[in-house]
Amino acid sequence: MEVGGIWGNFYWLCLWIMRMAYLNILWGLFTLLGLIVIGFTPATVAMFRVIRKWLKKETEIPIFETFWSTYKEEFLKSNIFTIIIVTIGLILLVDLSFLGSITEHPIYPLLLSGLFLCGFIYLVLILYIFPLYVNYNLSRWLYIKYAILIGLTNLHYTITMMIVISGLYYLFMRIPGLIPFFSISTTGLVIMGISYLSFNNLDKKRSMENQQAKNSTT
Repeated sequence: MEVGGIWGNFYWLCLWIMRMAYLNILWGLFTLLGLIVIGFTPATVAMFRVIRKWLKKETEIPIFETFWSTYKEEFLKSNIFTIIIVTIGLILLVDLSFLGSITEHPIYPLLLSGLFLCGFIYLVLILYIFPLYVNYNLSRWLYIKYAILIGLTNLHYTITMMIVISGLYYLFMRIPGLIPFFSISTTGLVIMGISYLSFNNLDKKRSMENQQAKNSTT
Protein backbone atom coordinates (compact mmCIF):
# COMPACT_ATOMS: atom_id res chain seq x y z
CA MET A 1 0.00 0.00 0.00
CA GLU A 2 1.39 3.41 -0.97
CA VAL A 3 1.47 6.13 1.66
CA GLY A 4 0.69 9.67 0.50
CA GLY A 5 1.06 13.13 1.91
CA ILE A 6 3.64 14.12 4.50
CA TRP A 7 4.09 10.55 5.75
CA GLY A 8 4.64 9.35 2.21
CA ASN A 9 7.39 11.93 1.70
CA PHE A 10 8.91 11.02 5.05
CA TYR A 11 8.88 7.32 4.14
CA TRP A 12 10.48 8.10 0.76
CA LEU A 13 13.21 10.17 2.44
CA CYS A 14 13.97 7.47 5.00
CA LEU A 15 14.07 4.82 2.29
CA TRP A 16 16.65 6.74 0.28
CA ILE A 17 18.72 7.53 3.35
CA MET A 18 18.87 3.80 4.12
CA ARG A 19 19.74 2.95 0.52
CA MET A 20 22.58 5.46 0.42
CA ALA A 21 23.93 4.32 3.78
CA TYR A 22 23.74 0.65 2.73
CA LEU A 23 25.52 1.38 -0.55
CA ASN A 24 28.25 3.31 1.29
CA ILE A 25 28.78 0.40 3.69
CA LEU A 26 28.91 -2.08 0.81
CA TRP A 27 31.52 0.07 -0.93
CA GLY A 28 33.65 0.12 2.21
CA LEU A 29 33.38 -3.62 2.85
CA PHE A 30 34.16 -4.64 -0.72
CA THR A 31 37.05 -2.16 -0.90
CA LEU A 32 38.48 -3.84 2.20
CA LEU A 33 37.75 -7.25 0.67
CA GLY A 34 40.19 -6.34 -2.09
CA LEU A 35 42.71 -5.10 0.50
CA ILE A 36 41.89 -1.53 -0.57
CA VAL A 37 44.48 -1.42 -3.37
CA ILE A 38 42.74 -3.90 -5.68
CA GLY A 39 39.29 -3.52 -4.14
CA PHE A 40 38.80 0.23 -4.55
CA THR A 41 38.14 0.35 -8.30
CA PRO A 42 35.78 -2.64 -8.68
CA ALA A 43 33.86 -1.50 -5.59
CA THR A 44 33.57 1.99 -7.08
CA VAL A 45 32.42 0.62 -10.44
CA ALA A 46 29.82 -1.53 -8.66
CA MET A 47 28.57 1.49 -6.72
CA PHE A 48 28.21 3.56 -9.89
CA ARG A 49 26.41 0.67 -11.60
CA VAL A 50 23.82 0.58 -8.80
CA ILE A 51 23.39 4.37 -8.85
CA ARG A 52 22.97 4.33 -12.63
CA LYS A 53 20.15 1.83 -12.31
CA TRP A 54 18.50 4.03 -9.69
CA LEU A 55 18.73 7.03 -12.02
CA LYS A 56 17.06 4.92 -14.72
CA LYS A 57 14.22 4.39 -12.21
CA GLU A 58 15.19 0.76 -11.56
CA THR A 59 14.81 1.39 -7.84
CA GLU A 60 13.67 -2.11 -6.88
CA ILE A 61 16.85 -3.90 -7.95
CA PRO A 62 18.47 -6.22 -5.39
CA ILE A 63 21.29 -3.94 -4.24
CA PHE A 64 23.65 -6.56 -2.82
CA GLU A 65 23.29 -8.97 -5.74
CA THR A 66 23.81 -6.17 -8.29
CA PHE A 67 26.83 -4.86 -6.40
CA TRP A 68 28.42 -8.29 -5.92
CA SER A 69 27.91 -9.46 -9.51
CA THR A 70 29.39 -6.21 -10.87
CA TYR A 71 32.31 -6.42 -8.44
CA LYS A 72 33.19 -9.92 -9.61
CA GLU A 73 32.61 -9.19 -13.29
CA GLU A 74 34.67 -5.98 -13.36
CA PHE A 75 37.40 -6.94 -10.87
CA LEU A 76 40.22 -7.56 -13.35
CA LYS A 77 39.19 -5.12 -16.08
CA SER A 78 38.62 -2.21 -13.72
CA ASN A 79 41.93 -2.75 -11.95
CA ILE A 80 43.72 -2.33 -15.27
CA PHE A 81 42.17 1.13 -15.33
CA THR A 82 43.53 1.72 -11.86
CA ILE A 83 47.05 1.03 -13.10
CA ILE A 84 46.63 3.40 -16.05
CA ILE A 85 45.05 6.23 -14.06
CA VAL A 86 47.47 5.94 -11.13
CA THR A 87 50.40 5.92 -13.56
CA ILE A 88 49.17 9.16 -15.13
CA GLY A 89 48.82 10.68 -11.66
CA LEU A 90 52.33 9.59 -10.68
CA ILE A 91 53.75 11.17 -13.83
CA LEU A 92 52.10 14.47 -12.87
CA LEU A 93 53.54 14.21 -9.35
CA VAL A 94 57.01 13.55 -10.72
CA ASP A 95 56.66 16.56 -13.01
CA LEU A 96 55.54 18.71 -10.06
CA SER A 97 58.53 17.53 -8.04
CA PHE A 98 60.84 18.39 -10.92
CA LEU A 99 59.36 21.87 -11.23
CA GLY A 100 60.11 22.44 -7.57
CA SER A 101 63.80 22.18 -8.37
CA ILE A 102 63.79 24.85 -11.10
CA THR A 103 61.78 27.64 -9.47
CA GLU A 104 64.41 30.21 -10.47
CA HIS A 105 64.33 29.30 -14.14
CA PRO A 106 62.65 31.88 -16.45
CA ILE A 107 60.42 29.23 -18.01
CA TYR A 108 59.15 28.03 -14.59
CA PRO A 109 55.85 30.03 -14.61
CA LEU A 110 54.97 28.72 -18.07
CA LEU A 111 55.72 25.11 -17.10
CA LEU A 112 53.80 25.49 -13.83
CA SER A 113 50.76 26.85 -15.68
CA GLY A 114 50.92 23.93 -18.11
CA LEU A 115 51.16 21.47 -15.23
CA PHE A 116 48.16 23.01 -13.48
CA LEU A 117 46.20 22.68 -16.72
CA CYS A 118 47.21 19.02 -16.94
CA GLY A 119 46.18 18.58 -13.31
CA PHE A 120 42.74 20.04 -14.05
CA ILE A 121 42.36 17.73 -17.04
CA TYR A 122 43.37 14.80 -14.83
CA LEU A 123 40.71 15.78 -12.30
CA VAL A 124 38.13 15.90 -15.09
CA LEU A 125 39.22 12.40 -16.12
CA ILE A 126 38.75 11.13 -12.55
CA LEU A 127 35.27 12.65 -12.30
CA TYR A 128 33.91 11.26 -15.57
CA ILE A 129 35.71 7.95 -16.03
CA PHE A 130 33.47 5.86 -13.76
CA PRO A 131 30.12 7.19 -15.04
CA LEU A 132 31.34 6.73 -18.59
CA TYR A 133 32.55 3.23 -17.79
CA VAL A 134 29.15 2.04 -16.52
CA ASN A 135 27.21 3.78 -19.31
CA TYR A 136 29.08 2.74 -22.44
CA ASN A 137 31.04 -0.20 -23.78
CA LEU A 138 34.28 1.27 -25.17
CA SER A 139 37.96 0.46 -25.41
CA ARG A 140 40.22 1.55 -22.54
CA TRP A 141 41.74 4.53 -24.33
CA LEU A 142 38.38 5.71 -25.63
CA TYR A 143 37.09 5.83 -22.05
CA ILE A 144 39.98 8.12 -21.16
CA LYS A 145 39.59 10.22 -24.32
CA TYR A 146 35.84 10.69 -24.01
CA ALA A 147 35.94 11.30 -20.25
CA ILE A 148 38.27 14.24 -20.86
CA LEU A 149 36.39 15.54 -23.93
CA ILE A 150 32.97 15.34 -22.30
CA GLY A 151 34.21 16.97 -19.12
CA LEU A 152 35.90 19.84 -20.94
CA THR A 153 33.09 20.46 -23.44
CA ASN A 154 30.53 20.49 -20.63
CA LEU A 155 32.41 22.76 -18.23
CA HIS A 156 29.20 24.05 -16.65
CA TYR A 157 28.39 20.49 -15.54
CA THR A 158 31.98 19.83 -14.48
CA ILE A 159 32.25 23.00 -12.39
CA THR A 160 28.83 22.35 -10.84
CA MET A 161 30.00 18.87 -9.93
CA MET A 162 33.15 20.22 -8.27
CA ILE A 163 31.20 22.85 -6.30
CA VAL A 164 28.63 20.36 -5.02
CA ILE A 165 31.31 17.83 -4.06
CA SER A 166 33.24 20.56 -2.23
CA GLY A 167 30.06 21.46 -0.36
CA LEU A 168 29.47 17.84 0.57
CA TYR A 169 32.95 17.37 1.94
CA TYR A 170 32.71 20.60 3.90
CA LEU A 171 29.58 19.12 5.48
CA PHE A 172 31.36 15.83 6.21
CA MET A 173 34.27 17.64 7.85
CA ARG A 174 31.81 19.51 10.06
CA ILE A 175 29.85 16.35 10.86
CA PRO A 176 32.37 13.44 10.76
CA GLY A 177 29.75 10.95 11.91
CA LEU A 178 28.23 11.06 8.43
CA ILE A 179 31.44 9.90 6.72
CA PRO A 180 31.10 6.09 7.28
CA PHE A 181 27.52 6.12 5.99
CA PHE A 182 27.24 8.75 3.27
CA SER A 183 30.60 10.17 2.13
CA ILE A 184 31.25 7.92 -0.87
CA SER A 185 27.70 7.06 -1.91
CA THR A 186 26.48 10.67 -1.94
CA THR A 187 29.59 11.78 -3.82
CA GLY A 188 28.94 8.99 -6.32
CA LEU A 189 25.32 10.09 -6.66
CA VAL A 190 26.37 13.67 -7.42
CA ILE A 191 28.99 12.58 -9.97
CA MET A 192 26.73 10.02 -11.62
CA GLY A 193 23.68 12.30 -11.62
CA ILE A 194 25.42 15.27 -13.23
CA SER A 195 27.35 13.05 -15.65
CA TYR A 196 24.10 11.33 -16.60
CA LEU A 197 22.63 14.72 -17.54
CA SER A 198 25.62 15.52 -19.74
CA PHE A 199 25.48 12.08 -21.38
CA ASN A 200 21.78 12.47 -22.10
CA ASN A 201 22.34 15.92 -23.60
CA LEU A 202 25.11 14.57 -25.82
CA ASP A 203 22.90 11.66 -26.92
CA LYS A 204 20.08 14.10 -27.77
CA LYS A 205 22.45 16.30 -29.78
CA ARG A 206 23.78 13.27 -31.62
CA SER A 207 20.24 12.09 -32.41
CA MET A 208 19.28 15.54 -33.68
CA GLU A 209 22.40 15.74 -35.85
CA ASN A 210 21.72 12.29 -37.26
CA GLN A 211 18.11 13.23 -37.95
CA GLN A 212 19.18 16.46 -39.67
CA ALA A 213 21.74 14.59 -41.75
CA LYS A 214 19.08 12.04 -42.67
CA ASN A 215 16.62 14.77 -43.65
CA SER A 216 19.24 16.56 -45.75
CA THR A 217 19.85 13.42 -47.82
CA THR A 218 16.16 12.86 -48.56
